[in-house]
Amino acid sequence: MSVHHAQHPEAREIARPPTLSLALAGEGPAEVVRVGGPLDLATVDRLVDLVDRLVAGGPPAVLVLDLSGVTFFCAAGVNALLTVRRRVASAGCTLVVREPSRITVKVLDIVGLMDEFTTE
Repeated sequence: MSVHHAQHPEAREIARPPTLSLALAGEGPAEVVRVGGPLDLATVDRLVDLVDRLVAGGPPAVLVLDLSGVTFFCAAGVNALLTVRRRVASAGCTLVVREPSRITVKVLDIVGLMDEFTTE
């Protein structure tokens, strides 16, 4: 005989995925997007959409992506950075990656793309 214990529906924990935060600030001729949290399949569209809106509304001379707050970075994040770079370049802007987090640097190094981005 086996006994199965069912958890009360109200006692279940609700797992919430980490949230991506995006903050926009102007620095002279540059627009800075401060990114915090995971850049993964569930979150990258928010970053790309924000960049699309920025370049569509009169692109800044320089777009800075501050990646110091990125806590998770995977292939989806790599693809998002490549997409952002392509769209920013086609709008006549310069893309600068500021203070990429350790995980971001590690993944970009592994895939051989760290030197493909202007960093500060």
